[in-house]
Amino acid sequence: MVDFSKTVMRLLLSGVLAGILFVCVGVSALDGSIGSMTVSAAEKGMAEMTENDGDFDPETETTGEKDTGAETDTDAGGGESADDTLCIVIDPGHGGENLGGEYEDYTEKEMTIVVARAMKEELEQYEGVTVYLTRDGDQELSLDERCEFAERVGADFLFCLHFNMSEHHTLFGAECWVSAFGENYSKGYGFASVEMELLQELGLYSRGIKTRLNNRGTDYYGIIRHATERDIPCVLIEHCHLDQENDKPYYDHDEKLKAFGRLNATAAAKYFNLRSDVLGVDYSDYQNVAVDVPEDVVEPDRTEPDFCSIEVLEQNADTGEVTVQVSAADRDSGMLYYAYSYNNGERFSELLRWPDRSADTFCFTMQVPPHLVPRIVVNGYNGYDLFTTSNVVSLPAMDYKTPEEIAAEKAANKIVESISESVKRIDDGNLVEAIPADGEKEPAGRDGLLIAVCGACALLILGMALSMGMILRGRRRRKRRRRRKR
Repeated sequence: MVDFSKTVMRLLLSGVLAGILFVCVGVSALDGSIGSMTVSAAEKGMAEMTENDGDFDPETETTGEKDTGAETDTDAGGGESADDTLCIVIDPGHGGENLGGEYEDYTEKEMTIVVARAMKEELEQYEGVTVYLTRDGDQELSLDERCEFAERVGADFLFCLHFNMSEHHTLFGAECWVSAFGENYSKGYGFASVEMELLQELGLYSRGIKTRLNNRGTDYYGIIRHATERDIPCVLIEHCHLDQENDKPYYDHDEKLKAFGRLNATAAAKYFNLRSDVLGVDYSDYQNVAVDVPEDVVEPDRTEPDFCSIEVLEQNADTGEVTVQVSAADRDSGMLYYAYSYNNGERFSELLRWPDRSADTFCFTMQVPPHLVPRIVVNGYNGYDLFTTSNVVSLPAMDYKTPEEIAAEKAANKIVESISESVKRIDDGNLVEAIPADGEKEPAGRDGLLIAVCGACALLILGMALSMGMILRGRRRRKRRRRRKR
């Protein structure tokens, strides 16, 4: 640690000696001149860490809709499709007074209808397919009404379109929810595999294909549960998170929402091996993922990752960089995110992507603030947002200088250099007053000498004040950190 008392004494002693020197030299000087100097402060650029969101409960996500029991009619049409025609029903989530997720200027019910219309328009260009919407306006329908309509028109598949949010606004990425039972699981997972592949190609982070059960042991999401009761395969697509900057570039314009619709249509066309002469595509030979029909209920992951441990590989005390190796695994749903802390879990970073979902170990480099004794810890999150906390690694103090401190030191050195130059010029007899109009130089009087000496002393005092202020501010910051730790 820096000995601040010694630093202050050195500065004060230097100031006294410099002042004496100026006075002595100034009395004996004949003439000279003093230059001007300006000091600019450095900008502060410290990034703050976000609060720890490790207590996230997936039950709080706004994924499903509630049964409203509303008797609103749908204007999507009706009548059973021909036996040789594929019937697809698209369900834009929410509607009417059921707004769905709301974030900034975005409302989920308005976004899902844009996606649904684009998906329908694209799918209708394929051969042998009939497409319906559960709503084509701002109607509020119960989940049972939506599934009843799908049954009435003879739906072969029901696609439920949504956008996601999380309790602490930390989660990001796309995911698909499917039934946990029998053929509905197999068919749902098969389509979802195609959908998630395309969403990843678009650039979205994959949160996976998942099941979820309620307390009664049936499908949690009402739209999936009601569809399963009618033996209609159903997939709930959460395209991305409205409340996360990582996902915002994918939905912040209607054209991007329409792109989601066309992507969904392409996924359906691949899954059902459709072709379109209009679009010039033929997916007749597309090989879908083979998904066996499960004998038992496909249970969701209800446990934290099996383990999470860290090891510090390198510490650079001059820059604050620390390289950490993370090892974690989850045998049920795999690893999804990680977050790190340098102050023993008081504050964590934002959630970060697990670099390679097929690997249990990876390395990353973090930046530790100066004048801090680091205690490194990492949270590893699985596919269901449950986390395990690693061991804590304590490191020696990271007592490097901040950009602010470096700038203050440079400013003080510049002042000293300028004063030294002024002293030299006075000592050389160059102190002169302004040159008169006739071009002849006049000897400098005692007033000019006094101004020069006072100016030099003022610059010296300014430099000392700046340095003292920086030192005292740094000491106050460190005292506050120590109090918080206690």
